[in-house]
Amino acid sequence: MRFFRCVAVFILLICCQATTVLAEDGLIIAAGAGYKRLVEQACAAFTAQSGIQVQQVFGNMGQIVPQVKESGNFDFILGDKSHLETTDLAFSGELVIGRGKLVAVTAKESKLASLDQLTDPAVTRIAVADSKKAIYGHAAAEFLTRKGVWDQVQPKLLVVGTVPQVTAYVVSGEVDVGFINLTEAMAVASKVGRVLPVDETLYSPVLIVAKRMQQSPHAKAADAFVAFLQTAEAQALIKQHGL
Repeated sequence: MRFFRCVAVFILLICCQATTVLAEDGLIIAAGAGYKRLVEQACAAFTAQSGIQVQQVFGNMGQIVPQVKESGNFDFILGDKSHLETTDLAFSGELVIGRGKLVAVTAKESKLASLDQLTDPAVTRIAVADSKKAIYGHAAAEFLTRKGVWDQVQPKLLVVGTVPQVTAYVVSGEVDVGFINLTEAMAVASKVGRVLPVDETLYSPVLIVAKRMQQSPHAKAADAFVAFLQTAEAQALIKQHGL
């Protein structure tokens, strides 16, 4: 019996050690929901290359930032540089991913062919992400204001939490048009009517960065991820997603 107890203890110690190794080798990344597909593909490629698993959390920045701050377990947060720098999160560095672009996508049955038609009576519903929590919601609000149509279109606005939610309303045909980022638009191009570019002079620049957390708990894995993001494979993937 004593022998079997010793064997059981030994196996338990081995299992605990293996669990510790996995925890140390893992990586946790938070990102804006509008970049879900890019981050998922980048992480899959990184895991295939390194063997390091990546846990991913998505949402608007209003959801993500408090979660990252409270947890203390995140290694990176990916989002708009200007917004992240207004938070009280502590970073140890950043890597520029690319410049984000605001676009409008129309429902398949919508006859909207130009953003000059947003005030037309035929356009009854316009979906945007929450301007206080999502960078592309903020960019959309800036665009509509600077274009001089905010007051006219405000009664038509459907405000939702994230960019993917905007997409869902457009794809379902429940709204005529929605404002999302180009990366998201490229992924759903076959499910919408038109992808309409937005004048970049009418909203503040959106610089997408991967910020490394000062208290990153998985240092070696984080170093490996930074190195991966600078490879030709990762840069090609980023360009494929419109950044």
